[in-house]
Amino acid sequence: MPPKPRKTNPAAPFLPVESVVIFSPSRHSLYTICVAELLRRSGVNVAAIVVRRLLNPARFSKEFARDGARLIRKIWVKLILRQRTLRKTNYTTLADYMGAEKITQRTVDDFRREHGIPVVYCNELNDAVVAETLERARPRVVAFTGGGLIRGEILSRAGDGVLNCHMGILPDYRGMDVVEWPLLEGRPDCVGLTVHFMAAGVDTGDILTTRRIEPHAGEDIHDLRGRFEVPMCLELVAACRGWLAGALERRPQPAGDNKQYFILHPRLMAIARSRLTPKRATKAENPTP
Repeated sequence: MPPKPRKTNPAAPFLPVESVVIFSPSRHSLYTICVAELLRRSGVNVAAIVVRRLLNPARFSKEFARDGARLIRKIWVKLILRQRTLRKTNYTTLADYMGAEKITQRTVDDFRREHGIPVVYCNELNDAVVAETLERARPRVVAFTGGGLIRGEILSRAGDGVLNCHMGILPDYRGMDVVEWPLLEGRPDCVGLTVHFMAAGVDTGDILTTRRIEPHAGEDIHDLRGRFEVPMCLELVAACRGWLAGALERRPQPAGDNKQYFILHPRLMAIARSRLTPKRATKAENPTP
């Protein structure tokens, strides 16, 4: 039986021992809220949640330069639609999972009000206020649920390190679009996720766990990516708990392997999508003359 959650004293804003700080890309992030609540329910001390402000022109400019028009779609899906979807899905969304688990908070501020856990806002996760928060909280580990690249000064103040769940199997697939690249390269068995410690290089830190996500016949890239939502949350929570319990070991990635993937050109993306296994037609769908 897991230990009972420790109560948080609102008068003492930070819990200094064996605690976790969570980095978040947005106050509306369901990923952040789900990770925070599952950690809390399992008895882990969530000392603080550090959140990037959305209304930040510098952030938008930087992310638009990297992602282009895809950033607009990301904003639409994650911030405007949020729990709603334009079509029915054949998989359990994160919102579905949270509903089944009775996780009712809709912003990190709801989480703060319910549990007395501090929420600290910043423009970037490398800001001085983030370093000050880590100095006061002194977490054993930081759980990263999004928010951009993190520099060495913040990594050095994050206790044992910053844990990230990467949408790719490391060390083979570092970087961007690493759900689609294995399909393009004919390696569907290398679609999956990895929980690793963040490092100065892109996705080069020590590995804790990996999990394969098998593409399903007849699904498209949207559905395949959507099926990552719940496993990513559960895998990050399990890795945090396993690390705190001393049940996991760090596995360094091979030295000198600097291969990194970047955003796929639309034509290559179309090829990758076409390589998802088509659904076999049944007799009713394709009757014999």
